[in-house]
Amino acid sequence: MNILKIFLICGVFSNIVAEIQILINPVNLLENKFPGTELSRAYDKDVAGKPNAYRFLNKTKDFVIDANSGVITATKIFNYETDPTRFLLIVDTGGVMRHVLTINIIDVPEPPDCTADPLFSSGSATFEIAEDYPLFKSIYKVTVSDEDIAHGDRLKYSIETELSGPKRGANCFGVDPVNGIVSLRGEDILDFDAGYHTFQLSVRATDSASLFCQGTIIINIRNINDEMPQFEPFPMDSINVTEKKPIGDIVARVKATDRDEDNSIIYSFKTQQEMFGLDPFTGTITVLQSLNLDNPSNSRSYTLEIEARDNGNNTSSYMFTVFVENVDDPISCDLKFTTGAGVSVSVAENIPASAFIYAVLSRDPDLGQEVEFFQLVIAVRNRDNLSLESCVGTITINIQNVNDESPVLIYRPDSPININENLPVGTKLAKFTATDRDIEDAVHYEIIGTQKEFAINEDLGDVTVAYPLDYEDETTPKSWVLYVRVYDNERTHSTTGTLTVILLDVNDNPPRCSQTIYVIELPENIPVDTTLVSLTCTDRDGTIPNNNITYHLIKDTFSNKTFTLKNSELKIGPMHLDYDNSVFSGMDFKYALFVRVSDEGIPVLSTIIRIILRVSRINELNPSGTMTAFTFSVFENSPIDTLVGKIAYTDGDWPFNNVQYAIVGGNFGIPPKFYIESDSGMIKLLNSLDREAVSQYKIAVRITDVANDALPDPLRQRSVTSQVTIHVLNVNDEPPVCTPPHLEIQMYGSFRGRLIRLNCVDKDSPQDHLSYSITGGNTNNQFTLWREGAESPFLATGQHFQYDLFQGIQDGVTFQLLIEVTDELGENAASQLTATTTVIIHVLPWTTAQPTSSRKTTSTTITTSVIKKISYYWGPDTWFPAVLTLTGALFVMCLYAVAWCLFKEVPFCSRLFPQGHRQQSQPNLTEKEAAQELR
Repeated sequence: MNILKIFLICGVFSNIVAEIQILINPVNLLENKFPGTELSRAYDKDVAGKPNAYRFLNKTKDFVIDANSGVITATKIFNYETDPTRFLLIVDTGGVMRHVLTINIIDVPEPPDCTADPLFSSGSATFEIAEDYPLFKSIYKVTVSDEDIAHGDRLKYSIETELSGPKRGANCFGVDPVNGIVSLRGEDILDFDAGYHTFQLSVRATDSASLFCQGTIIINIRNINDEMPQFEPFPMDSINVTEKKPIGDIVARVKATDRDEDNSIIYSFKTQQEMFGLDPFTGTITVLQSLNLDNPSNSRSYTLEIEARDNGNNTSSYMFTVFVENVDDPISCDLKFTTGAGVSVSVAENIPASAFIYAVLSRDPDLGQEVEFFQLVIAVRNRDNLSLESCVGTITINIQNVNDESPVLIYRPDSPININENLPVGTKLAKFTATDRDIEDAVHYEIIGTQKEFAINEDLGDVTVAYPLDYEDETTPKSWVLYVRVYDNERTHSTTGTLTVILLDVNDNPPRCSQTIYVIELPENIPVDTTLVSLTCTDRDGTIPNNNITYHLIKDTFSNKTFTLKNSELKIGPMHLDYDNSVFSGMDFKYALFVRVSDEGIPVLSTIIRIILRVSRINELNPSGTMTAFTFSVFENSPIDTLVGKIAYTDGDWPFNNVQYAIVGGNFGIPPKFYIESDSGMIKLLNSLDREAVSQYKIAVRITDVANDALPDPLRQRSVTSQVTIHVLNVNDEPPVCTPPHLEIQMYGSFRGRLIRLNCVDKDSPQDHLSYSITGGNTNNQFTLWREGAESPFLATGQHFQYDLFQGIQDGVTFQLLIEVTDELGENAASQLTATTTVIIHVLPWTTAQPTSSRKTTSTTITTSVIKKISYYWGPDTWFPAVLTLTGALFVMCLYAVAWCLFKEVPFCSRLFPQGHRQQSQPNLTEKEAAQELR
């Protein structure tokens, strides 16, 4: 009961001592609020204006209270996920009363953070995959952190843009919305040969509050030689030639194409061919041996199967037939032998033996058949014509072979051979064909001189590449004259032929640049025509146009007018950079530019240069409003925290409209009359107003932009000042006041007229709004109030003033008049306020002396009217003490019952719980008795 009394006494005492007022309690503090922002304000009228009056009883480093003004601010930016979320601060002013301020840290949805992988966030994360990369196999996993995940936030991944180059429009990649794994999805086929060489993916991670971060990955596609050469067929898959086709003439040319980039095709026969030759680079088919059908070993048709092989050993074949048409050839004979009577030879009779008589020349039109013997039939007759004597005999002359013939070149290239560089070693360039008329004598081939680039097959005469040929290699000649020697078995006879080989430049080197990826950061206010990057590229190819370089800027719609490529210089313009753009924010404030550097060779080779430009924000614009001056009105009796008005300013810098408001002038007083919410611009009442003291306030509000620059605030903050006029509207809260409140005058009984002017004023009502009336002491209406115009009235004698009616002419009399003054004349009676003044009039008997009136204050006892002021205090009803007492008793009983349950078995507490101790000891006695019985 004593404790209850103490509580009640403290409660009553707390109503007497002035409380500390906290402007905002509890305070809900957003976790990302900047330090130094005013959170609340403490006010104690007993210490107002005193130095070092306010403090926190409990120590804290996170909040401070201004010792003079009571303004409470935070000292740091809070993190809801790592810091405590609730603070209880005890505000003390040195008096008896203290106040507890509750500050709750409010969670603010925070955007995901993509900077865990700086290459991804900066847009320079580059990967390379082959064009046959498997579907749904991971290429990259987006790593994003979000502190809100601990509170149930979830991230969703998506691809915002997918740019392909140099050919646009492919949609090949996707990202798993849950785990952020980027992979091929198969909507479009990944085909390097279709022009899809590189992809730029903008991947976004979005949380539940639609906040996001995003980054860029670049995926380069590596070309795979996966295409087979395709032949262009001949009509009816056949070719017709005549048997008279000269050796070395072109029969036809096969052509195959390959979709793979930078691929060369080599042609070859699938089976060895003796009659036809094939240029491995051009596909030209030529005649190697005579097709004369008179030769029984020659065929009337030849089936050729040609194989085309690319650099990746992908092959395809094409089969067609060469039909040889017969041409009738007449037998060629000696004219003397075939005309007339033939050849007649006369010889002398004494011609010596073995003398030369006649040479018989035998020619067979069929190639390869030689005369191996001659058979002569000789008839011998007598000179006498009449004689019939004769004899006939046969002489056979066999011809023995002698190595007397030199090899004869049947075919050799007549014109120079042009070959491309980079031909594989072993590639056949040409074929020398030679014969030796000597029977059973073979021919062999060799290159005269020492050189490493070419070789010739000793038996077949095939000239092949023996060393890699690179046109750009300065040690490699650009042409050769090969001297080929053809010799027989015993090197007895030989023949020499020449072959000129010219090396041609092939566009096999794409342009090479000093850098292929540029990551640049520039402020948004950089001048137009500023050079962003100067490209330095070269081409190793040795001839024009293979080494002519051109530059082409691949632009999207957003950056179309922001960048210009002149020759090799990329410049800003004609439009300037603009960070403050909502579309640009979706691109993570980065431009991804592609420059294609190409040569003019066939095929065209190119290199893609990627330029990642990150734009940094600059605080360029001042906050702006629809007006520079604002006017508001507020009633003087408005309670604290009443909304006076709101000013609204905008800011065109990103993030848009991120401004804070602060009152910087005209807000005088302790505490000041007004405060402004820094985020919303709402001006509210902080202290009571009195129109009769000040009817108008002019305050200056400074509007400052926040976090609009790459440099931390306040290095480049911009601010403007707005003038705010606040009119205090009148409320009838001041009663009339009469000066002096009590008057005492003297007059003679014979006096008639005005006695004295009442001096009453009202701070919030003009004089003509005050009404006067005599409410007491005016017996028989002896006095009246006489008013002229709007001035205060005079107290005057009434028309029926007769002093002689009172106690005789010789006696004095005193009147005590109570005059009531009411304001708000003619207004609502409920809002009217009144005051009274007392006038004491001493009426003196008539004398012959001049009548006088005096304005003299004496010690006469004055009876006045009392203005009641009602103060309300809380007092309990009669039932409240009884209920409180009963509740206390029940509470004590409950405590006793709980203690009994906990300690009833403890012997030490037997005095407090004797019954429990006795119940506990009963079983012990029974055990002793049982032991005695056992004994």
